[in-house]
Amino acid sequence: LNQTAFGSDPGAIHYPDLQTLPPFALTVNRSHGRAFLRFSNTVANRGQGPLEVFPQHNPDGTTDAFQRLFSHDAAGQWYAVGTNYVGKFAFHAGHDHWHFEDFAIYQLRNVAPDGSIGSTVLVTSGKVTFCLVDYDDVDSTLEHASPQTYTTCGVDLPQGISVGWGDVYGWYLAGQSLEITGLATGNYWLVSTADPSNRLAEGGDALENNNVGAVKIRIERNKSVKIIQ
Repeated sequence: LNQTAFGSDPGAIHYPDLQTLPPFALTVNRSHGRAFLRFSNTVANRGQGPLEVFPQHNPDGTTDAFQRLFSHDAAGQWYAVGTNYVGKFAFHAGHDHWHFEDFAIYQLRNVAPDGSIGSTVLVTSGKVTFCLVDYDDVDSTLEHASPQTYTTCGVDLPQGISVGWGDVYGWYLAGQSLEITGLATGNYWLVSTADPSNRLAEGGDALENNNVGAVKIRIERNKSVKIIQ
């Protein structure tokens, strides 16, 4: 990891804090009588330390994923302080690289009477795999913000999101869609949740529960879509 000039809380574990930004770049694609809502998604790390996961290959051909936890000394030099098992890696043929499994989930939900996100899940993506990289410089003002560190997803390489960076998945990529064929005209919430199974350590309490990004949308009879909030 890159060395940065800071000195607060040396020796303490510095956890990542994953925060999903509201989905954007919404569009509708039609194919063979079916309609798909496509969208872009960003998961940012606004925490005190990097998110890093690394592979361990097993004799049976599977690949385990472990999260590496970090601290730093008073000079700002990062060092590893522990690891946690967090799931699996798998090769994603559509993206042609390795993904950390079950990193996000997308849902289309109803609008509650008070306008908030409703409890009814109308459409879901299932859990989506990600190649975790530093793609977008989200907030370089954070104390532990880092230069771009994680850039590739090879079979033996660690993946991650540095402090202040976000991993962006564009609407055109495989997995960035929900089927809306037959859905009635109306208002809905498009909800994206990072780490839905809480496998990744983020420091506990509120930091584990701020991973949701959502946008209120309107879907018309002709399956056009627009953001209304």
